[in-house]
Amino acid sequence: MDSFKFRPIILAGGSGKRLWPLSTKKRPKQFISLFGDLSLFDLTLQRINNRDLFKKPIVVTSEKYLSLVEESLSKTGLEVEKVILEPESKNTFPALALPVLASMKQKAEERYMVLPSDHYIPFNKPFYKTCTNIKNLFKKEALTLLGVLPDNPSTEYGYISIKPSNDELKLVKSFIEKPKLDKAKQLLKQPNTFWNSGIFCFQGKWLGESIKTHKPEMYSLLLDLLPSPEDDQIYFYPDKDKFSKLIDISFDKALVESNTHNYVAILDAGWTDLGSWHSLSNLQKQPEHGLTLYTDGDCPRIEKPWGYFEILFETEFSKVKILSVDPGQMLSMQMHEHRSETWYVTQGIATVTKEDKKIELYPGENIVIEQRERHRVQNFGSEVLEIIEIQTGTYFGEDDIVRFEDMYGRKDFH
Repeated sequence: MDSFKFRPIILAGGSGKRLWPLSTKKRPKQFISLFGDLSLFDLTLQRINNRDLFKKPIVVTSEKYLSLVEESLSKTGLEVEKVILEPESKNTFPALALPVLASMKQKAEERYMVLPSDHYIPFNKPFYKTCTNIKNLFKKEALTLLGVLPDNPSTEYGYISIKPSNDELKLVKSFIEKPKLDKAKQLLKQPNTFWNSGIFCFQGKWLGESIKTHKPEMYSLLLDLLPSPEDDQIYFYPDKDKFSKLIDISFDKALVESNTHNYVAILDAGWTDLGSWHSLSNLQKQPEHGLTLYTDGDCPRIEKPWGYFEILFETEFSKVKILSVDPGQMLSMQMHEHRSETWYVTQGIATVTKEDKKIELYPGENIVIEQRERHRVQNFGSEVLEIIEIQTGTYFGEDDIVRFEDMYGRKDFH
């Protein structure tokens, strides 16, 4: 039955901070063509083009990104129910509460699935299977989240602990915020613990009543923002002044963590939110996914005594490189006059010297090297150390190096 299908709410805002400088305010990561000419937003639209499971989606985005949304809608040919164009970002709670409350009078029984548009799901078939399970066992008076079994001690995601059960929908025991590395390693060993994918389902009536009960002030403000019942335009621009009065709060903080009836359906479809250079680099190493951020041969490899580096891309204000440091090798002790650097470890263990401090960094961790700060990186491990280096400043030439010590006897560049 059509009434049992999900109405997708696709969240397509963002500020472009994650994966900077690849991602920017003008074009955040969900709109970047990472897979040939397809973006993560394109892939999300394609994924919900399944008439057995989904109705026409509602897209929530910034008014700044209208042209990017229209470009993708034209490319994929998908029809939308509505596009809500926010005048500013107020986080995920207002972003999904507004379209639900707008539909309440006509469609109180509507079932919604919230989908961030910047996540990557390579295998649609198991995703559809999980959605079908939720549809068939739908919980009208609860929230159902999609959990992902962790395969590494990630510090990038929140975690969900569930009560042991053979049921397809499992009761949530507790939520765990993004952990430090030591805690993430413990969570990886714990049974019945999953990553929170940020994808979830609910009935509109349940959400409306929950907001009215637990967030009455926000409920009143949101009601004042709703379009008139006669407004059947696809594009909706909320009133700027009224919208500015909304509290900036995530859906998790506003309702999820205090809600007593939460369920988890397990998603086994290769999900990742590609929220860091670490996760992007890991995906790049798996050619079957077709990531085209860079390909072999696109970036000339510059051999060095310690290994090599490749320049991924460069702009007027930044440069992004991969450093590959062989076991037992190190870069020179050096500093830069015109740039700072941020190092993201994607493989191996980096021993970083910053002035008089020594710090060990593991995959997923990063460090900032400021201008004129003495620094070096060493690889004492048995595997190759890989680092994504993001340079920012006014000049990025290889001659912007003041070298203090070098085990290879070099006095020239890097």
